[in-house]
Amino acid sequence: MKQFLSVLFMLAVLVSCQEKRDNYRIIGELKNIPDSSVIDLYIEYEDIASRIDSDTILNGSFEFSGTLEKRPARMMLRMHDWENYAGSCDLWADYEKIMVTGKSPYLSSWDVSSNIKEQKQLNRLTSRTKEINTHRDSLSLLMMNNRQDRERYLQLRKQADSLGKISLGIEFNMVEKNPNSHSALEILYNTVQFDTTIARERIKKVYEALEPTYKNTLYGEGIKAGLQERDIPEPGDKMIDFIAHDTAGVEYSLSDFKGKYILLDFWSFGCGPCIMAIPEMKELNTQYKDVLTIVGVNMAANEKQWRKVSKSDSIPWVNLSDGKGTIAGISSVYGIEGFPTYILINPEGVIVEKWMGYWKDVFEKKLNNYIDSKQD
Repeated sequence: MKQFLSVLFMLAVLVSCQEKRDNYRIIGELKNIPDSSVIDLYIEYEDIASRIDSDTILNGSFEFSGTLEKRPARMMLRMHDWENYAGSCDLWADYEKIMVTGKSPYLSSWDVSSNIKEQKQLNRLTSRTKEINTHRDSLSLLMMNNRQDRERYLQLRKQADSLGKISLGIEFNMVEKNPNSHSALEILYNTVQFDTTIARERIKKVYEALEPTYKNTLYGEGIKAGLQERDIPEPGDKMIDFIAHDTAGVEYSLSDFKGKYILLDFWSFGCGPCIMAIPEMKELNTQYKDVLTIVGVNMAANEKQWRKVSKSDSIPWVNLSDGKGTIAGISSVYGIEGFPTYILINPEGVIVEKWMGYWKDVFEKKLNNYIDSKQD
């Protein structure tokens, strides 16, 4: 009997050693996906996703592995070919084996299985919306292939948006019963931001039921901000002061720059038009330096990447961040819904212009209404 127990103990130790990992391992087994198709792996940093790896599918299989700065980490899979595939396969990664299976060009239909607690909770919360989200993926693919037909595109987008709201409503019902997980927190945040049909008191009740582990997070702060009634400043209103830091960690208040015109530039390193605007803004910064201060406000919570891009693009103007991206903080105060968003403030601290988007010569056209263009 002792010998038998000893054998069982050795087997248990062997299995334990085999299962202990120092990296994540994502294994995909797909059907109906042609060989040589490329699949991309993204890691999500709260409000932005960054592609970290790619693999070529062979015999229906793919695999990713690596280490994590923060565990567990929210990730997603997307096909590189956006004209024949749509949607994303959302997953949680930890130092575990993660299995992904699927047989459709619509990635919302794929299944993810692992022993990761957050993954099990995500699967539970989205179990009733998989079919809806798969249908939404099919509409997204039709939108991609009807980009030239504006009327058809807008029609498909309206249908997709409608399905998105239905899906979010169903998932919120699930969150009401199981609010304490990071996956539930993200759904609750999206409900606050994008669903106007659910009573605020109902959402507030769920927020108040959150454990401190989840309430005291960036998403928790964003939910709290979204539940508060506040007036978003518009042209004619006084600017709202804030405190943020530069890439070296030095703190500034917006009021520090009062006395000149201020151009607030709400931007992100993942925004193409934001990056395209940099050369023209450099000219602006030089030409109007005596009467205008440009204050860039980073809209990505990933400050490591923000510092990297700021350095590589040699941004010369005041370049600030509060570390809260689009989820809370400054973006909530100013009601930023997309970027680049620009706000022009006069020397008395009154907002005189607010617009979203960049196009050639937009700054000159806006500023000429207030500032003499013949600056030394």
